[in-house]
Amino acid sequence: MKTLELPTQEPKKPGPSRASRLAIPFFQVLLLAVGIWWANGPANNDLSLMQGPGFLIALSISWCLVPEIRTRALKIGLVDKPGEDRRIHKVAVPRLGGVAIYISVLATVITLVLIAGRLPQDARGQEGIFAIAVGGTLVFVLGLMDDLESIKAKYKLLTQILAGCAAYALGVRVKSIPIPQNMPDIDIGFLHIHAGVPIELGLLSMPLTVLWLVGVANAVNLIDGMDGLAAGVSAISALTIWAVALGVAKPYAALMAAVIAGALLGFLRWNFNPARIFLGDSGAYLTGFILAAVSITGVVKGASSTMIVPTSLVVLLILAFPLIDTSWAILRRVAKGVSPMTPDRLHIHHRLLDTGLDQKKVAYIIYAASAVLGFVATYLVNQHIFYLKLLACVLVMALFFAEVLNRHRQRGQIPKVKVDPETGREINADEPSSLPSLPSPPPPDAGS
Repeated sequence: MKTLELPTQEPKKPGPSRASRLAIPFFQVLLLAVGIWWANGPANNDLSLMQGPGFLIALSISWCLVPEIRTRALKIGLVDKPGEDRRIHKVAVPRLGGVAIYISVLATVITLVLIAGRLPQDARGQEGIFAIAVGGTLVFVLGLMDDLESIKAKYKLLTQILAGCAAYALGVRVKSIPIPQNMPDIDIGFLHIHAGVPIELGLLSMPLTVLWLVGVANAVNLIDGMDGLAAGVSAISALTIWAVALGVAKPYAALMAAVIAGALLGFLRWNFNPARIFLGDSGAYLTGFILAAVSITGVVKGASSTMIVPTSLVVLLILAFPLIDTSWAILRRVAKGVSPMTPDRLHIHHRLLDTGLDQKKVAYIIYAASAVLGFVATYLVNQHIFYLKLLACVLVMALFFAEVLNRHRQRGQIPKVKVDPETGREINADEPSSLPSLPSPPPPDAGS
């Protein structure tokens, strides 16, 4: 008679099937191929019509690149470790997501310019693609150095101002604030506003432009305190600028907004709760700088004759969440007599978390608020239908990521990565951790 042998340990859960492993690279290549075909075909090699191709190409590159960068960051121990009260994550997480964003944006723009065969004068100058490339590279390198080894705040601020000045010199500048034709005249002593007559900034042009570029870059960095928050809010802002810029005839600013939106969406696939990689200072500064620049070239400089409010108000609606959260944080800290750069746990997302909501619900609430404000901004330029179509497409992609391509991960079929809590490095199951192992407890007494 045969005897059954009981297994000595639990059977391993089956890993993802071969089809599951091949699905993700297949769709990455498909998105890239569709983007390139679209740029050559329906867009007719015209850079001003390549917003859709730019979005898809940046999305595919970012989606593919992020896990590779994450793996390398883990191997060399470049991680954000838990420990401080304001930190929400409980395990070490790589913080070099900005590298993927930078490479995705740069590679996409170069690809599209090569397909078009030239970079038009309007794109180089008035709509600032070259200025964004130079200034964005400076803030990215600054953030990357800060991710690798902490830099003093004064040096970071000086570098950001230098990047803002470079962008200003190359064409990203606010010389005047357009006033709609149908606005009533305002005459209050020192303030004179007449319908259809722009407010000339004169000597204030440069300091206000640089202040805006530096301020938004830091605002995005300050809200990057929860999984998927900065990337998601920034992606919604980029989609809004994309729609508004097309509505005011700024196609190259819309192109840059579409590219950064695609790069952020591909990154968000790995950054949404539970995050497997963070933007880091490099990603937050770069994202904020690009959003600030394209909000100037694609919104503030837009034609305002068909609008009912100044374009500056539209910009404030688009970037409302990071601006409100950062402004309140600065006022709160100054009132307490501490430096505005002193971190605390009183941001909007912290307060929502303290009510008992989890990170995903808080993210959804803030996403929804940002999307509603974006709808109002696009409604003011009669681009709300196009904006809703963009949001619908992004939601379909997000659901596809979550419910189809990510299903095996949600079911726990992909083994969790083992990370040494001291070094933050990925370790194999057969590789000992750097922490000393605890002795096994003695077996319980037979008589107990």
